[in-house]
Order: sequence, then structure tokens, then C-alpha cells
Amino acid sequence: MKLKYLAFILLATIAVYSCSDDDDDDKHDPVEQALIDDDLLVEFLKSHYINTDKRVDTILNGETSLFDVVDTEDVTYNEINYKLYYYTDFEGSESGKNPSKFDSVQTLYQGFLLDSTKFDENLSFTSSGSWLDLPRTIPGWQYGFPHYKEGDKVIYPDETFGYENTGKGILFIPSGLAYGEFGSGIIASNSILYFYIELGKVQFIDSDRDLVKDSVEDLDLDGDLYNDDTDDDGLPNYADRDDDGDFILTDEEDLDGNGNPADDDTDGDGIPNYIDNDDDNDGVLTKDEDADGDGDPTNDDSDNDGTPDYLDKDS
Repeated sequence: MKLKYLAFILLATIAVYSCSDDDDDDKHDPVEQALIDDDLLVEFLKSHYINTDKRVDTILNGETSLFDVVDTEDVTYNEINYKLYYYTDFEGSESGKNPSKFDSVQTLYQGFLLDSTKFDENLSFTSSGSWLDLPRTIPGWQYGFPHYKEGDKVIYPDETFGYENTGKGILFIPSGLAYGEFGSGIIASNSILYFYIELGKVQFIDSDRDLVKDSVEDLDLDGDLYNDDTDDDGLPNYADRDDDGDFILTDEEDLDGNGNPADDDTDGDGIPNYIDNDDDNDGVLTKDEDADGDGDPTNDDSDNDGTPDYLDKDS
């Protein structure tokens, strides 16, 4: 009986280790997958072209391949290197804005797998799904959309609206910048995607409503808003109404009243007042120039010259 039991344990142990080895073999390797995706994308781009309807089609008669007309952006995401390919049919209006990865876009789009299976679309600028916050989309969109500009809004006789001179193109996105190993719905794991996009409108996001766009609050330009915290209070600048902790709200540091605190620099040291804890460079922190202790340095003017002490180097 003991021998049978020991034999059972031995077989179970072998099975466990065998499964463990299989699991190790099946473990997702994002670096390897990025290389596989790029090989597949290059093959796809070299075997397809843009037809007269501005659609992706298979090369049959020596047409110019997509590979010869697309642009490439090298993207490092989660410490993995990817290549994002994008085709520009029209960049957008000359007066239009480019979004950053932190902004909202009003867009038309159609999404496809490489086998031409369509999995999603929005074909109307008036639909509820036309506005999308890029930070809530896949990374491929966050990196892809900034290459295009918004269009010019047009009001039609029936009072509906649309856009002309819109940014139009196609984004070819490796799986690591899409839904990765997990997939989504009919999108299988490690699926490469491509999207036809048309950019109508850009809305800059200002999460804390302090007159400084989220894209500007990314001070180190690393694409991560969470690690920019000027006053080290644990609240990232994009969510902090007083970025430098000087008791003056960021929007109140817009001294010239032009709606942009980022261009106000009293002491000319290259640091805008809203992230400068000594605005007049007099060696006294702005918050310490609150002489009456009411929590508001803007109403303290020791020499009565009309310039608050925190902006007055000779106070």
C-alpha cells in the first residue's frame, strides 16, 4: 500500500514539474514578441499598397508598397522597443493643432486585424463614441495621433457640423502597443492591428484646471505624468492646483492674464513662477513672504509699492 502511495506521489511530482516546464515554455516574452510583430508588419507592408480608394489592398501588379510610403516611429514602452508605422494621407489643417498623448481627440476610425477582419469603428463625428481621451486608449493611439492635425470645423445649412482638411491616415500597431498578450473581444492575444483614422478636433486636457495643459506638466518629457511633482507633496503636478507649494494656486500665477502661467517668470531664471518656489529670487521662499500669516502671499506688500513681496526683490 505504501509502495502504491509512493508511486502515486512520484507520478504527481513528475506531472507538476512537467507542467511547470510547459508553463515556462509558454511564458510570454514581450521582447521576442516585439521582434516577431515587426517581422510580420514589414512583410505585410511590403505585400500591400494603398489603392485609389485610400484603402489597404494586396499588391498584384507591382504597385508601390506601403513599406515604401509609411513613416516609422521608434517607441520605447515598458522598457520594450517597438516600431510604430503610420501612413499619412493628409496631415490636417494648416491652422490645426496636433494632440499630445495626454489629450482628447474627436475622430472617425475603423480598426482591422491583419487578415482584414474589422473589429471596431466610428463613422460619425456626432456620435457619442467620437470623443476619446488618448490616455485611456491603447499606446499605439497615444503615440500615433500626434503625427496628425485637427481639421477645420464646418457648420452645414441644416445646422449639423463636420470637419474639412482633417488629418487622415493609417496606424499600423504592433501587439505590444495594442492589446498585448491578453487580447480583447475578438482580438486574439498578440494581435497586430491597423486603424484608418480621421482627426476632426483636438481638446487639450487640463486635469486640475490650473491653466497648464497636462502635456506641459510632463516636465521631464518622459511621457509619464506621475513622476513630476515639483513640491514633493505626493501629488503629481497634473493633479496639483499649487504645483510648487508656495501657497499661490497655479492659475493665480498667470500674472499677465493670458491664460498661460507657463510664460510668467518674474526673476527671469528660466523657471516659470508656478513651479518656482522663490518667484523673485530674493533668497526668501514665496510661502515665507506671507507676512501676515493668512496663507496668501499675494496680499503682503511691505514697502507699499504695489508689488507683492513675493514678486518684489526689493521689499
